Amino acid sequence: MVDFSKWNLSKSQQKIADYLHKNIDVVPYMTESELAKACNISAATVSRFWSAIGFKNLREFKHSLLQDSSVTPASKVESALKQHEQSYVQVMLDHATSYIAETKKHLSDDDFTQAVNSIAEAENVHLFGAGSAQSLVTLLSFRLKRFNPHVYTLAPSGHEIFEGVIHIKEGDVLFIFGFVQASVEINVLLDYAEKKGVRTILMTDLLVSPMLEHADHVLFTSRGDAGDFHSMVAPIALIESIVINVGKQMGVHALQNLHDLHQVRKDYQDKLPKK
Repeated sequence: MVDFSKWNLSKSQQKIADYLHKNIDVVPYMTESELAKACNISAATVSRFWSAIGFKNLREFKHSLLQDSSVTPASKVESALKQHEQSYVQVMLDHATSYIAETKKHLSDDDFTQAVNSIAEAENVHLFGAGSAQSLVTLLSFRLKRFNPHVYTLAPSGHEIFEGVIHIKEGDVLFIFGFVQASVEINVLLDYAEKKGVRTILMTDLLVSPMLEHADHVLFTSRGDAGDFHSMVAPIALIESIVINVGKQMGVHALQNLHDLHQVRKDYQDKLPKK
């Protein structure tokens, strides 16, 4: 597999590289026009891409893939052909399953373990996510606060983000949801964290992006290809896995907090009934 990180790629070229990385098993069967459509960019941009990564054209790139014994025949082609024969809900559920499988394929066990350890050991955890990722921030915050009350949410955009940034200090953990492309806010946060010695965890659906090099731990999660309806199924599953493992890592302390929560609920269940 080509190491795309060694090339100085434009944003459009990074988009192509990311698609190739995620869909390497079907690329040998694609044309440039199909690749352009999948990446939502022009065919001319795709044509120029090959020379940027050291190949004459798509044919030469395909040939290099076929010489790589780690590349297997496409398993997705048959399912793609069957999609329109199934009901819409079945297609969506099949997609969700494939996103989780893709996440398992590319997720680094080492990064996951170190990310869990960092969260479990941190005094303060700061969370950032914009757009639809704000829902993930809310979920992760809700779960983690059962173990550690010092979990803080940063503003999703603009100058308001600085109000939370000034409270991030060495020894803290900054957890960033960075999907599609790196935003100005993400670049600022990663730069600030690097200068302050703050450990960073990046959950992203990108396999090729400059921001990957600036995060301490990268957690890949699939949300679908470019132009697709981006699913949150795999990110949520990954968040739940993180929370369970953080609780396990914190051991007795985490369990005590959960016992305390249960007791408080029991003591006041008549005054504050569960809705």
